[in-house]
Amino acid sequence: MALNMEVGSMHFYDEIEPFCRWKRTEDIDILELHLPSGLKKEHLKIQINNSGILTITGGCPVDQNKSIRFRKETKVAKNCRRNEIRAKFSKGVLYVTMPKTNPIAAGPLDALKRVTSHSKVDDDMRNSPNCVGEFHSKFASLRQRLWRKRVVEGVAAMVVVAGAVVGVVKAYQYFMASPV
Repeated sequence: MALNMEVGSMHFYDEIEPFCRWKRTEDIDILELHLPSGLKKEHLKIQINNSGILTITGGCPVDQNKSIRFRKETKVAKNCRRNEIRAKFSKGVLYVTMPKTNPIAAGPLDALKRVTSHSKVDDDMRNSPNCVGEFHSKFASLRQRLWRKRVVEGVAAMVVVAGAVVGVVKAYQYFMASPV
């Protein structure tokens, strides 16, 4: 949470991480940014720099002393036609459409590297939570649970491998110790 001192009053900013989803095909990339309710088109700013970094920023007031804001940066594909990038804001979701050049013209190696993912947007995700902090806490807890799951799975895999190594060593010792 950031703090901004203004003439005798304090103003708080809550930094949020909006939920993002990519839809990629051979000829177009679409970034969906699910934003909290209360955010309007006028609150958003979208820029792309010469290095191909797309920056989306925005914020909205929650009450007299508190606002939320966010910043999302992503690198666009090398074969993206930057001058044809378009954005549409509808029902709390920002759709950034990035057309690509012909995959054959981009070169065979770039075509091989491209990954296509098709996903269906949850109807629940279209109903964005309110501006207060519910949005941030909902996805922060999801991120923590997913991270915890990866850690537990990694530790479990290490335990299995360690058990297998110990078993192999014990079997070797057993057969080496037995008389022939």
